[in-house]
Amino acid sequence: MYGQFLNILIILVFGFYSVASFANYPLTIEHAGKKPVVIKQKPKKVVVFDLGVLDTITALDVEVTAVAKGVFPDYLAGYNTSDKAIAGSLFKPDYAKLKDIKPDLIIVGGRSRKTLDKLSGIAPTIDLTVNADSFVPSVKRNVLLLGSIFDKKQQAKSLWEKLNSKILTLQAKAKSKGAGLVLFTVKDVFIAHLPGDRFGMVYDLLGIPSVGKINKQTDSKANKKQTKAQKAKHAATLTKAYIEKKPDWLFILDRGLATAGQSNIKQALTSSPFIKNSNAWQKNHVYYLNPTQWYVVTGGYTSVLNTVNDLNTLW
Repeated sequence: MYGQFLNILIILVFGFYSVASFANYPLTIEHAGKKPVVIKQKPKKVVVFDLGVLDTITALDVEVTAVAKGVFPDYLAGYNTSDKAIAGSLFKPDYAKLKDIKPDLIIVGGRSRKTLDKLSGIAPTIDLTVNADSFVPSVKRNVLLLGSIFDKKQQAKSLWEKLNSKILTLQAKAKSKGAGLVLFTVKDVFIAHLPGDRFGMVYDLLGIPSVGKINKQTDSKANKKQTKAQKAKHAATLTKAYIEKKPDWLFILDRGLATAGQSNIKQALTSSPFIKNSNAWQKNHVYYLNPTQWYVVTGGYTSVLNTVNDLNTLW
């Protein structure tokens, strides 16, 4: 009698989970694109055109069919192979190859988002671009949304809770660290990034205030009238002005290391000696953001976790 009851209970439990799993689909996905996308069933053939998204999908133990060619961090190097990195580049998808693959889902973001409309003609396509103005909420959205799409809600929830706990710990520490300044090196120039700029999301993640604010409307009008040389000179002038506000910490992202494997720091310091003379530099209050993980794998779960872990150890 007990054995019969147990068998019925097992059937009911597994039946519940089967129904619960089935009930997840179809999913209506609200994303950065103009129209919601309906996913009728768990995607099996997935193509990714954003390495930050690839990072998060990998953290969820989901295998993708194909990715765009690019510069991969060590923990994603398995995708830099002839049978995976076959979908074209982030800017120029291989549309013919995609039609052969016949994916169930394509994901774009950041550099590849302009291809959304054309890719949508091949397969359901969603845009998971991370918003620099609300970085942490964007990372959370992507983790939980991808968990729903791939029927890994509980794993996604656990991943986010782990990361969020570490972020909150870091932000509590940041309250006593003063103000910071993010510096992006391009060739021999340091360019200050403030909240709202491309890499201004660092402030949102760390919970540290910036030494300055930007006026997007004024800056946008000025940039349209400037040549590249004038823009570079203007950026250097602004950077010096922000350094003069005496940031307590400098966060440096070296583009040369991210794209070509050759650092820009030495020549940039030669062109901008005021960086070395700053209080933050003299106190060794300088943190080098991982170039590949921040410039290429922006907003990926593991890339963010690595940074938070590093700074929690440093602070």
